[in-house]
Amino acid sequence: MQLRILKTQTERREFADRMVRARAGKGAGFSETPQSALGEIHLNYGEVCALYNEDGPEPDEMLAGFVIHNLATFPQSYPRPDLTHLPPESVYECGELWALAPGAARLARHAGYILSGIREAQAILVYVMLKPRDTSSLYKTFTRMGDPIQWHYVRAIDGTPAWGQAMVLEGSALEMTVNVATAVSFESFDGEVLKFRNPFPIVPKIRTIPLRVPAPAIQAPAPAIEEIRGDRVAQFRR
Repeated sequence: MQLRILKTQTERREFADRMVRARAGKGAGFSETPQSALGEIHLNYGEVCALYNEDGPEPDEMLAGFVIHNLATFPQSYPRPDLTHLPPESVYECGELWALAPGAARLARHAGYILSGIREAQAILVYVMLKPRDTSSLYKTFTRMGDPIQWHYVRAIDGTPAWGQAMVLEGSALEMTVNVATAVSFESFDGEVLKFRNPFPIVPKIRTIPLRVPAPAIQAPAPAIEEIRGDRVAQFRR
């Protein structure tokens, strides 16, 4: 397996398009609000990572992805939790996780732990979805930080508010998670491509996810349309 750090405009355009498709078509779908620029900031200034199966039938098929940034690059997405006891360059926020292949999100998280070790992270911060779809059970080694947050940057496809939960992985739990992932999988990293072995009994394969169309009465905006301006990914909404 490969986790590639995307550099080109074309790659980031494809990442943004697949993220929108995955968000809209998975269970109780959701999308970014028309006012939010959070996703655009992450895509433009974060480290955009995508998962590939280079030994599969389509080695250049993007299966899943996420975006990371350390807090010395730009601030965390929400003021809580307070992580100022750690050097900002050692705290990594991970977001925009998506997958279009069953099992690919698990592999992407696994690769993310290896990358966190390479980056010498002292803490990993995530804001996981609670509503409309609870994904907190996928982060068993993380600790919940504070109360749930009404997430104003996204909303459900039906227009209802979205709620998230800040969770952090640090200390001995982070060390153990990184060490295990690295020991069982790590092969090489050249600064742009992380190669690792698949430790799970799954072979991710792309599947088509149709876009969920909101009811006309809701008048929810269509998913964002991504366009490239120079080296930036700009998200335009209808």
